[in-house]
Amino acid sequence: MGLYIPTAPTLCKTDGIRCIKLTPMHKNLRLFYFLLFVTAIAAGVRYMDSQEAAELSRSENAVDFAVADTAAVDKIFIADKDGNQALLERTSGRYWKLNGTHFARKDAVDLLLKTFLRARVQRPVPKGELDNVNRLLAGRGKKVEIYQGGDTPAKTWYIGTSTQNHTGTYMVLADASGLLAEEPFIVHMEGFTGFLSTRFFTDEREWRYTGMFDYAGSSLRRIEIEMTETGGRIYAMEVDSMGTLRVEGAPLTSRADTLFWQDRFNRFRKVHLETYNNHLTMEAEDSLLNRAVPAFRLRAWGGQAEAANEIELYWKAPISDTYDDNGDLNEWDGSRMYAVYKNEAVLVQRFVFDPLLSGLRR
Repeated sequence: MGLYIPTAPTLCKTDGIRCIKLTPMHKNLRLFYFLLFVTAIAAGVRYMDSQEAAELSRSENAVDFAVADTAAVDKIFIADKDGNQALLERTSGRYWKLNGTHFARKDAVDLLLKTFLRARVQRPVPKGELDNVNRLLAGRGKKVEIYQGGDTPAKTWYIGTSTQNHTGTYMVLADASGLLAEEPFIVHMEGFTGFLSTRFFTDEREWRYTGMFDYAGSSLRRIEIEMTETGGRIYAMEVDSMGTLRVEGAPLTSRADTLFWQDRFNRFRKVHLETYNNHLTMEAEDSLLNRAVPAFRLRAWGGQAEAANEIELYWKAPISDTYDDNGDLNEWDGSRMYAVYKNEAVLVQRFVFDPLLSGLRR
């Protein structure tokens, strides 16, 4: 192979116009400049990406909101700026303890654990919004301490309001000593579109477990339904040791009767109230608890329990006029009733209780 020696460009003349005819050396230079330009662009893109990554990793990994092992979370403490607090503690049973007294709603606790696991930074707070977001977090932010054993929280979140498009929530982390990270971030939950702040409420009435009758498996043994508004007639259902259902107060004359009462008995295994916030005045609540006569009284016995678990039901005046299928004015609210359960006045839904009572007034 011979040695290649680049030659100088040669002049050419086309239709009286002078031009330069490129040699192989000039073609190589043009390729070199093109590659240099592409490399510079790529370097710029990498620099911008690295700057954004650095922005997200400042303040000792201040974006690490997620809790990888939620099974190890044994205590959650939520406090707001109005002095309200909710302390949730894991127990050996199905339900967490609330403020050391009540059981907590399982669905609400599970939602918190899912949020801890899947929380991710959506983006940094824009510089122009930082001052306002910091003021909101300081003035109205909720504090959430997440414990995984011991007296020191594994993570502490401060939760603010939602973004304007309601797809993210302003949050900031604190370290083990309580020192806040340098700046907040906009946080969301993977697989969910919306904001997260409403999950961290502090009202004890909202957190309380709503189960009134809760009998897993075959633990429900006996039910009594007292129709106090119609002379106190009582229907009773009881299952013997062989699993055979016996009904008192109504004959089982056909297979349809048997199926009716079996369905009724099974419905009593899980009965929930709607809310502990009954919206009654103190005088009205006192009257309900101490002087009013219930319309129905439901009692349940589970396992070997000797004392009954009891619910008293009271009709509720309607909020507005409604009419039945015949056009007659309904005397009572068609959606809700009052109930007294363990000496507390609560609200229940007729959607839950009507199937327990229908067909009995005969």
